[in-house]
Amino acid sequence: MQKYKATLQVRRLILTAIFIALTVAGGLLFFAVPGVEVVTATVFLAGFMLGVTRGLLVGGIAEFLYTFFNPLGPAIPPLMLAQVAGMAVSGLAGGCLARLFPDRLPPVPAFAVAGMLLTLLFDFATTLAFGLSINQTWEGLLAALTFGAPVYLTHLATNGLIFTLLVPILARHLLTLTVFQAAAGPRFAAATRNAQPANFTNSQSQP
Repeated sequence: MQKYKATLQVRRLILTAIFIALTVAGGLLFFAVPGVEVVTATVFLAGFMLGVTRGLLVGGIAEFLYTFFNPLGPAIPPLMLAQVAGMAVSGLAGGCLARLFPDRLPPVPAFAVAGMLLTLLFDFATTLAFGLSINQTWEGLLAALTFGAPVYLTHLATNGLIFTLLVPILARHLLTLTVFQAAAGPRFAAATRNAQPANFTNSQSQP
């Protein structure tokens, strides 16, 4: 029994490290494209697959590493804190959504709404943190939000599409992998049996 528990802990640690690496790599992949990123979705999936605690860890650690070793240099402390907290919340949200649907895959609208809310929260928190760090007035903050609107809208739209089209498919397939079933706990036994593609037409009719 002790050997099984130790093996389980090692598997969870490895999966957590893999998600951290994927998150950092995903951040670098779209580094030069304003408003487009897969970090939020990757961290969200980490929380969804590994639980709230590990989702928080993946989001916090991965975002810190990405922000600190950013090709343009580390962010200023208030901005870095907002970025790390924002991604930690994304991992938390993934874990919470999994808990809300313990025996089946959540419907697509749940993924879509979660993704868009997390995107809005992250963008507002980071813009506010940067403004406070330079003693920006509320008028200046409003001007920054207005000036950055095209990037914010692009970010919202792309993450909305990613969470609508890609995240549910990845979650459904990851649920069927033995390594996640063994490492994440008993909820996956029921969830795997009911891991059908959720969509806007059948999500409410699933058992």
